[in-house]
Amino acid sequence: MGFSVGVFSAFTPFIGFHTVITLFVVWLVRANYFSSIIGTFVGTPITYPFMWVASMSVGSIFLEGEKLTANYFKDVSIYSWDFLNLIKPFLFPFLFGSIILGSISAILSYYLVKKLVIAYRKRKHINTKGN
Repeated sequence: MGFSVGVFSAFTPFIGFHTVITLFVVWLVRANYFSSIIGTFVGTPITYPFMWVASMSVGSIFLEGEKLTANYFKDVSIYSWDFLNLIKPFLFPFLFGSIILGSISAILSYYLVKKLVIAYRKRKHINTKGN
């Protein structure tokens, strides 16, 4: 469950606080700390732009606000202060969309990791039993 908590927090727009959020939630639900930190690594400089645009787009469907278009960010780097000024109209849709996408990703990652851990344990059990 820890990994999925990390994946969820990676989708939130609170850059720099993902680890803190993850550790707090993991402490609440008593999940694995190490796997939760690994889950936050889903968010990388390569994946963040896709996660952010998807979160803003999904949030804009449910909440009123400006519509996100491809030209909206054409002359601005995603990693600049100008980007932060541009996303102000999308802040609530961004947060709402990140909760939706983060929840879906967390649920999917929970079942995927659970399946992988069970398969690993079965293989390890078979190998130790055969020796």
